[in-house]
Amino acid sequence: MKKKLKLTYLKKATKFLKKNAHISEEEVDALVIRFVKSHFYGIDINSDYKQMQGKLTDTYRIRKGTIRIIVKVVNDEVMIEAIISDIGYRGGIYK
Repeated sequence: MKKKLKLTYLKKATKFLKKNAHISEEEVDALVIRFVKSHFYGIDINSDYKQMQGKLTDTYRIRKGTIRIIVKVVNDEVMIEAIISDIGYRGGIYK
């Protein structure tokens, strides 16, 4: 069954993208799409992601160099919603 994908950026992530030129919104979109294909559809794509621990079990971390993208996934029957909650450098993203 084919599902639709909806990407939602929170204010914190949008602010990081506007301030920094190291990664663009198109690159973030491509990384999240690769993550969804790899995790939900089982397509063998080289995607560096990990599931967060503790109470954040529906949240994933996608890595691109020193930048981390925090994605919360809401999986329904018809649509996958990926909420990009934060983007930042590895030193301060988890605080």
